[in-house]
Amino acid sequence: LDPPPKPRIDQAMATLKATGAVEEGQRPANAPQWGAHGEDAWYVATPIGQCLARLPCDIRLGKMVLYGALFGGVDAVWTVAATLSHRSPLAAPFAEAKKLQARQAHCTELLARDAPPSDHMALNTAYMRWDEARKSGHVDTFCRKMWLNNQVLQTIRDIRKDFLDSLKSSGFCEQYSREELPVQELRSTHLASALIFAGLYPNLARVDPRPDPTNKIPNFSAGGEQLNVHPGSLCHGRVDNLHRTNHRWICFHSKMRTSKVFLRDCTFIMPHALLLFGGDTNSLNIHPAEKSLSIGLGAEKGWICMYVAPRVSAAVRQLRHRFEALLRRKASNPKQPLPPEDRDVIIAYVAVLGCVDCDS
Repeated sequence: LDPPPKPRIDQAMATLKATGAVEEGQRPANAPQWGAHGEDAWYVATPIGQCLARLPCDIRLGKMVLYGALFGGVDAVWTVAATLSHRSPLAAPFAEAKKLQARQAHCTELLARDAPPSDHMALNTAYMRWDEARKSGHVDTFCRKMWLNNQVLQTIRDIRKDFLDSLKSSGFCEQYSREELPVQELRSTHLASALIFAGLYPNLARVDPRPDPTNKIPNFSAGGEQLNVHPGSLCHGRVDNLHRTNHRWICFHSKMRTSKVFLRDCTFIMPHALLLFGGDTNSLNIHPAEKSLSIGLGAEKGWICMYVAPRVSAAVRQLRHRFEALLRRKASNPKQPLPPEDRDVIIAYVAVLGCVDCDS
């Protein structure tokens, strides 16, 4: 068998490092040498990487699942992870007339009316409403009306159950009292979107205004790459003036290249999520003179940047160091509940993500 091309290996290692699944370690004396002497680094699985290896899904979706458990059981995150690990339950008929009917039903019934559009949160809404119809015994009628695939949703339910069984057996789930975290905060769209982004990073793009100030459609880019929302996404045609709000970033699970580079699925996020979950804490760069903060050590350092007061940047970095430390301790001993000082960090994270302002 031929070994995989080195670019593929490098890309896989970059994904493992970005998710925190591996870190550089000490090479054993009897370890094999694949490259030239001293060229290839030696990586070992981190505690969080060992937890991810036990989950039956892609590593990025696994991180999403673990974070949902760590933050008290965020159902929407588990549903989105289960859906992305299988396929969309939204029916896509071949006939043009039926396709338009299905899209109108999906956009009208599944997209939030008081928040930016999100393919991921729409999938969660579809699952929740399907589950209600299943319990009431009207699932077939509901699926026909909503243009949903009942069999796919049943499979998503099974995958979701597998996630929960794995989490319960490992002991990773944390529970918080209503005094610590009210139910409405655990069900917050801002929290769910941030945890989805935490798993999907570094799949991120900027939402910027175009040179023409009268143009309502924002520009999407990641570094020097221009991106477009795919026509099949529920967000397509519903992004006008988002660059004039605080939803200036967009995360995605997959993209494809045809005539242009398209994002197949999108969730718009606020800077709060990027500050708390973007990149590695050691890659946060504070620029006091510019009153800004950038994330990354390579090319992304130039475009993942935000205006943040230096004192706030320093506080965020300290908070993130504490979060990474508690995550490592929890992953090392999942059955051990978080101590009060670690629970305070989680509560602080939820509070920061809840302090949102949709205006520009």
